Amino acid sequence: HTFNADKYQEVKDKEVAVDRYEDALGTYLVKLTGHELTERQNKEVSKFLHTLSDFERISDHALRIADSAAELKEKNLAFSGEAKHELDVIGSAVREIVRLTFRAFIDGDREAAARVEPFEEWIDSLCGELKLHHVERLQKGQCTIHQGFVFNDLLTDYRRVSDHCSNIAVAMIELEADLF
Repeated sequence: HTFNADKYQEVKDKEVAVDRYEDALGTYLVKLTGHELTERQNKEVSKFLHTLSDFERISDHALRIADSAAELKEKNLAFSGEAKHELDVIGSAVREIVRLTFRAFIDGDREAAARVEPFEEWIDSLCGELKLHHVERLQKGQCTIHQGFVFNDLLTDYRRVSDHCSNIAVAMIELEADLF
């Protein structure tokens, strides 16, 4: 709800770093596949190769979310109280699914990973509901089309972040069970 130029720059810098890491790690992992690895090592390399781009895409969406905040500041736009509340709710849900996904991945916790998909489906449903609320506000003249574009962009990015979390969790589960 408040734009901070330093934090915006930090998000931009981290996204550039994540891009570099994805390239370096992807190259390294592909080189590893050319070596003789144990079955466990093969699974780990495969898990990293299948999830690396999803982690990078999450950083892309984080930057897009930061870009939306910058746009609001630049155009001197503000959301209604209702829209702010809705964005707080969906934002909290997305932060939680990211936290759950990252923790599951780091800990190799398949039970935690199994909780990601239902959460992602709920976020998808919530995004659809919030878009309907936005249309209602637009029809009542409670917001402008410019606010609406940013609101919809944010919902799209939130939904996609949760989609990438789901992809990571599914890859973890399927690779561990040899179903991928």
